[in-house]
Amino acid sequence: MGKTAIPSVFPAEGTYELSTLHVNLSCAAPHAVIRYTTDGTEPTSNSLVYHREAGLIPVKHTDGVESVTIRAFAQADGLQPSDTVAFTYRFACRPKGVFRHSLLREPSDTVAGLIRIEDFDLDRMYLIIGQKRAALIDAGWDYDGDLPALCHALTGGLPVDLLIAHGHPDHVAQAGKFIEYGCKVYAPYADKSMKQLDCGLDFTHIEDLKGGMRFDLGGTVLQIYATPGHTPGSVVVLDENTGDLFASDSFGSNRREIPDSAWLQLSGYSLESCLRSLEAFLDAAGNKCKRIFTGHNAEMMDAQQYLSTLRKAMHNAVDNGAACLSPSLRSAAESFGSGSIAVEGDWRHDPIWAAANLQFLYDVDTQQDPPRYAPGFDPKIKTIL
Repeated sequence: MGKTAIPSVFPAEGTYELSTLHVNLSCAAPHAVIRYTTDGTEPTSNSLVYHREAGLIPVKHTDGVESVTIRAFAQADGLQPSDTVAFTYRFACRPKGVFRHSLLREPSDTVAGLIRIEDFDLDRMYLIIGQKRAALIDAGWDYDGDLPALCHALTGGLPVDLLIAHGHPDHVAQAGKFIEYGCKVYAPYADKSMKQLDCGLDFTHIEDLKGGMRFDLGGTVLQIYATPGHTPGSVVVLDENTGDLFASDSFGSNRREIPDSAWLQLSGYSLESCLRSLEAFLDAAGNKCKRIFTGHNAEMMDAQQYLSTLRKAMHNAVDNGAACLSPSLRSAAESFGSGSIAVEGDWRHDPIWAAANLQFLYDVDTQQDPPRYAPGFDPKIKTIL
């Protein structure tokens, strides 16, 4: 009797500048059962069974835990168990209060400069530098450090406007410091009631950010488009000169180590409604977009390809129903209750893949009593951001 093939893993073991990873186990032997542990002990016939349908395995950095080792073996019918294999993930998390930045494009007489800024949580912000002033998209999740001072240093002292694209806490932390510096700060008032956006801010010093607004930086004009779905007030920012689209979380991202999607389960909007929002944006400005920069993905993507892929994923689910949904890459417990995604492509190898987590599939589902949730959604899991 031969042995079962050993399990494989994605992403590969190694050192990551992240506090959380989500790991997939697989086996070349069809229908093999994979058992695993995450506490360093040897797996046995009584250990947990890996079910992709229940979500990827979360491995996390915590105080005193600098690495996590997954040990696993597989067994297929008619074969002996495989050898046990170990995969170790080490965390090299960045300290708070330190912002790392990288120049993506130098400013010139014809195009704005572009700098990506990252905080300890790898939340991505984008500093757009015109000839007369600059604009920063989002303000991260790090309350330590001095982001306004960094922006002023990077721009040579130009006035900097802060544009908060939506009201979740991983995008607003440094807003108060920009107000203290006397900068103009804009945030969507449609998200004003969200406690996440409040963060102790005095809204008498914050102006509403909404679709139709334009920001002239000198040689570069930024156009704001409303894209409700991720939150009621979500917006995206388009540099029509370069075709750069700064989407924050409106259209998700497609990171692999922490599989991301468009998180549409947080606001109470249906997937059908969010699809209308995406299509309205594409009708208004889709042909102007060349590159898309999201709030959590370090990779610049082709905007036409990515938005088309996301639209296809959402359209397929809306047109063909719940049978076209797939199990969420993160479990419902890791996805604020959402156990289903509309997805196009494979997150492990497709450069342009896209997905959307959801709470409701159709508008009418939100109007039922009780509401008709999408398959796998657990309303008992509270959304806390």
